[in-house]
Amino acid sequence: MIRSSHRTSRNRNRNRKRIGAAVVEFAVCLPIIILIVFGSIEAASLLFLRQALVQASYEGVKTAVRRGGDESLAILAATDVLDGRSLEGFTIELEPSDVSTVERGQPITMIVSAPGEENSLFPFGPFRNQNVVATATMVKE
Repeated sequence: MIRSSHRTSRNRNRNRKRIGAAVVEFAVCLPIIILIVFGSIEAASLLFLRQALVQASYEGVKTAVRRGGDESLAILAATDVLDGRSLEGFTIELEPSDVSTVERGQPITMIVSAPGEENSLFPFGPFRNQNVVATATMVKE
Protein backbone atom coordinates (compact mmCIF):
# COMPACT_ATOMS: atom_id res chain seq x y z
CA MET A 1 0.00 0.00 0.00
CA ILE A 2 1.23 3.48 -0.91
CA ARG A 3 1.21 6.03 1.77
CA SER A 4 -0.65 9.29 1.15
CA SER A 5 2.39 11.42 2.11
CA HIS A 6 4.44 9.67 -0.60
CA ARG A 7 1.69 10.34 -3.14
CA THR A 8 1.53 14.02 -2.11
CA SER A 9 5.28 14.59 -2.51
CA ARG A 10 5.20 12.97 -5.97
CA ASN A 11 2.35 15.32 -7.00
CA ARG A 12 4.30 18.32 -5.71
CA ASN A 13 7.34 17.35 -7.80
CA ARG A 14 5.14 16.90 -10.86
CA ASN A 15 3.53 20.33 -10.30
CA ARG A 16 6.95 21.98 -9.95
CA LYS A 17 8.08 20.42 -13.23
CA ARG A 18 4.94 21.68 -14.95
CA ILE A 19 5.46 25.21 -13.63
CA GLY A 20 9.11 25.10 -14.72
CA ALA A 21 8.13 23.97 -18.20
CA ALA A 22 5.52 26.74 -18.43
CA VAL A 23 8.12 29.36 -17.44
CA VAL A 24 10.54 28.09 -20.10
CA GLU A 25 7.81 28.07 -22.76
CA PHE A 26 6.81 31.61 -21.80
CA ALA A 27 10.43 32.79 -21.97
CA VAL A 28 10.81 31.29 -25.44
CA CYS A 29 7.48 32.62 -26.77
CA LEU A 30 7.53 36.12 -25.24
CA PRO A 31 9.98 37.69 -27.76
CA ILE A 32 7.96 36.26 -30.63
CA ILE A 33 4.72 37.62 -29.18
CA ILE A 34 6.29 41.06 -28.66
CA LEU A 35 7.62 41.04 -32.22
CA ILE A 36 4.19 40.19 -33.61
CA VAL A 37 2.47 42.91 -31.54
CA PHE A 38 4.93 45.67 -32.45
CA GLY A 39 5.00 44.53 -36.08
CA SER A 40 1.21 44.71 -36.25
CA ILE A 41 1.19 48.20 -34.76
CA GLU A 42 3.84 49.37 -37.22
CA ALA A 43 2.00 47.82 -40.19
CA ALA A 44 -1.24 49.52 -39.11
CA SER A 45 0.64 52.82 -38.86
CA LEU A 46 1.93 52.37 -42.42
CA LEU A 47 -1.59 51.61 -43.67
CA PHE A 48 -2.87 54.74 -41.93
CA LEU A 49 -0.13 56.76 -43.64
CA ARG A 50 -0.96 55.30 -47.04
CA GLN A 51 -4.67 55.98 -46.64
CA ALA A 52 -4.01 59.56 -45.56
CA LEU A 53 -1.87 60.14 -48.66
CA VAL A 54 -4.54 58.63 -50.92
CA GLN A 55 -7.20 60.87 -49.37
CA ALA A 56 -4.99 63.97 -49.67
CA SER A 57 -4.17 63.31 -53.33
CA TYR A 58 -7.85 62.75 -54.11
CA GLU A 59 -8.98 65.94 -52.37
CA GLY A 60 -6.20 67.96 -53.99
CA VAL A 61 -6.79 66.81 -57.54
CA LYS A 62 -10.56 67.17 -57.08
CA THR A 63 -9.96 70.84 -56.27
CA ALA A 64 -7.55 71.26 -59.20
CA VAL A 65 -9.93 69.91 -61.88
CA ARG A 66 -12.83 72.19 -60.99
CA ARG A 67 -13.54 75.22 -63.13
CA GLY A 68 -11.49 78.04 -61.73
CA GLY A 69 -9.33 75.64 -59.72
CA ASP A 70 -5.63 76.36 -59.51
CA GLU A 71 -2.53 74.69 -58.12
CA SER A 72 -2.41 76.75 -54.91
CA LEU A 73 -5.97 75.75 -53.96
CA ALA A 74 -5.25 72.11 -54.82
CA ILE A 75 -2.08 72.04 -52.71
CA LEU A 76 -3.93 73.77 -49.86
CA ALA A 77 -6.71 71.13 -49.97
CA ALA A 78 -4.18 68.29 -49.84
CA THR A 79 -2.17 69.99 -47.09
CA ASP A 80 -5.29 70.42 -44.98
CA VAL A 81 -5.93 66.66 -45.08
CA LEU A 82 -2.32 65.82 -44.20
CA ASP A 83 -2.11 68.41 -41.43
CA GLY A 84 -5.38 67.12 -40.01
CA ARG A 85 -3.79 63.70 -39.68
CA SER A 86 -0.54 65.10 -38.20
CA LEU A 87 1.77 63.80 -40.92
CA GLU A 88 5.35 65.01 -41.23
CA GLY A 89 7.71 65.64 -44.13
CA PHE A 90 5.21 65.19 -46.96
CA THR A 91 5.63 66.49 -50.51
CA ILE A 92 2.90 67.40 -52.97
CA GLU A 93 3.30 67.63 -56.76
CA LEU A 94 0.90 68.40 -59.58
CA GLU A 95 1.34 67.20 -63.14
CA PRO A 96 1.20 69.46 -65.06
CA SER A 97 2.40 72.01 -62.54
CA ASP A 98 0.35 74.86 -64.06
CA VAL A 99 -3.27 73.69 -63.89
CA SER A 100 -4.63 76.83 -65.54
CA THR A 101 -3.05 75.86 -68.90
CA VAL A 102 -4.73 72.44 -68.97
CA GLU A 103 -7.57 72.16 -71.47
CA ARG A 104 -10.97 70.78 -70.50
CA GLY A 105 -11.01 66.99 -70.78
CA GLN A 106 -7.26 66.60 -70.13
CA PRO A 107 -5.95 64.69 -67.10
CA ILE A 108 -4.40 66.26 -64.03
CA THR A 109 -2.42 64.12 -61.57
CA MET A 110 -1.51 64.85 -57.98
CA ILE A 111 1.35 62.92 -56.38
CA VAL A 112 1.63 62.98 -52.59
CA SER A 113 4.47 61.28 -50.75
CA ALA A 114 5.76 61.04 -47.19
CA PRO A 115 8.67 59.25 -45.54
CA GLY A 116 7.75 56.23 -43.43
CA GLU A 117 10.49 57.01 -40.91
CA GLU A 118 9.13 60.43 -39.90
CA ASN A 119 5.59 59.11 -39.59
CA SER A 120 6.36 55.89 -37.74
CA LEU A 121 5.44 55.26 -34.13
CA PHE A 122 8.78 53.62 -33.37
CA PRO A 123 12.33 54.73 -34.17
CA PHE A 124 13.06 51.27 -35.58
CA GLY A 125 11.28 48.90 -37.87
CA PRO A 126 11.03 47.59 -41.40
CA PHE A 127 9.51 50.78 -42.85
CA ARG A 128 12.33 53.11 -41.80
CA ASN A 129 13.74 53.85 -45.26
CA GLN A 130 10.46 53.62 -47.15
CA ASN A 131 8.84 56.52 -48.95
CA VAL A 132 5.08 56.03 -49.28
CA VAL A 133 3.51 57.50 -52.43
CA ALA A 134 -0.10 57.98 -53.53
CA THR A 135 -1.41 59.41 -56.80
CA ALA A 136 -4.80 60.50 -58.04
CA THR A 137 -5.71 61.47 -61.59
CA MET A 138 -8.87 63.22 -62.78
CA VAL A 139 -9.99 64.92 -65.96
CA LYS A 140 -10.37 68.70 -65.91
CA GLU A 141 -13.97 69.91 -66.06
